[in-house]
Amino acid sequence: AVAFAQDTEYIRGIERAQKQRPGSVATTGRIAPTTEPGSPIVVRGQVLGLNGAPAANTVVFAYQTDRGGLYDARENGPHSWRLRGWVKTDADGRFTFETIRPGSYPGTNNPPHVHFTAFLPDGSRYHAGELQLSMEPPDLKGKPEQAAITLRLEARQKF
Repeated sequence: AVAFAQDTEYIRGIERAQKQRPGSVATTGRIAPTTEPGSPIVVRGQVLGLNGAPAANTVVFAYQTDRGGLYDARENGPHSWRLRGWVKTDADGRFTFETIRPGSYPGTNNPPHVHFTAFLPDGSRYHAGELQLSMEPPDLKGKPEQAAITLRLEARQKF
């Protein structure tokens, strides 16, 4: 489920995470560290602004579950995403994340997914959607899975 502006706990989680954003963010970044168990996946994306044009120099924050479907240890509280990362879009609004394939929430048929939040250069922030993956990973004989997403920002996603 997408959280909207009235979800103050979620907003506090986003704000806590942004305080930990690295000082320098590139167009390619990692969500899960290379030591995280799981199948590798490369997510290529593009951010389109409210006017439909590529959104350059936009910071994209992404978070996901581990391969077991958990965001973090329960004792760390809600919205304490362990696997998270940041990138900054290039002149064409493009970015790349390297990570592992997230797991479905335990005991559910919810598709594995990666969440995205966009921070525009003017300081505005948007829920930018999620990339949903198939329940069954493809057999790529050890090569990383490839996924693509276009994040089309809309006024109603601003928070």
